[in-house]
Amino acid sequence: PSNKSVHDEYIQERSLHSKRKPGAMDYYAVAMTTMIALYSALPGSSLLRGERTRKTADRLLAAPVRKSEIFIGKLTGNVAANFLCVAVVMLFSQWVFHADWGHHVSLVWLLMLTEVVLAISFGLGMSYMARTEGAARTIAMVIIQLSSFFGGAYFPIDETAWYAHLSPLSWMNDTIFKIVYANDLSSVVPTMLLNIGIAALFLMIAVVSMARREGL
Repeated sequence: PSNKSVHDEYIQERSLHSKRKPGAMDYYAVAMTTMIALYSALPGSSLLRGERTRKTADRLLAAPVRKSEIFIGKLTGNVAANFLCVAVVMLFSQWVFHADWGHHVSLVWLLMLTEVVLAISFGLGMSYMARTEGAARTIAMVIIQLSSFFGGAYFPIDETAWYAHLSPLSWMNDTIFKIVYANDLSSVVPTMLLNIGIAALFLMIAVVSMARREGL
C-alpha cells in the first residue's frame, strides 16, 4: 500500500467549528433549567423578610447565635434547596428525555450553582430594597419574566440583537451551549465571575441594610 493509504488509517481530521447543534429537546432542556434556577429569586425575596412576617425573627434573635450566623445559615440552606431542585430538573431531562449535556457536566453543575447564588442574592437584595414583601416578589417576578423572554427561555433569540446579553439566561445558555456543542470552555470562568460578582453586589445591599436594622 502507498504511504498515503497508511497515513489515512490513523490521521483524523476535526473541524475547529463544530457542526453539532442542539435539537429542540436539547435546547429547551438547557433553557428551562437555567430559567428554573432564576426562579430561586422568589424564595430569596422572602428569606429573611418572611421571618419578620411570621413573627419568628425575634425568636431567632433570642437564640445564642449572631445575626451573621443566621444570615449565612439561611442563605446556605436556601442555596442548597434550590440547587437540588435544579439538579432534579437537569437529571430528569438527561435520563428521561435524553438531553445532551456534553462531556463537561461538572462545569455545567458549577455554572448552575453560581446562577442559583445570583438569583437568591438578587431576591434577598430586593427584599430589603422594596417596602413590602409583596412588592419585592412582584419586582422579582417581573424581572424573571423579562429575563426569560429576552434570554431565550421561550424561543431562541437572535444573538446579534442588542438585548441578547442583557439577561443572565443569555450568557448562561450561551456558555453551556459552547461547552456542550463546541467543547469551548473559554466562557466558563467569565460567566461564573459575572454571576458571583452580581450576587456579591446584592448580598452587600442585604448585609448593609440588615446591619442598620435592629432585627432581621
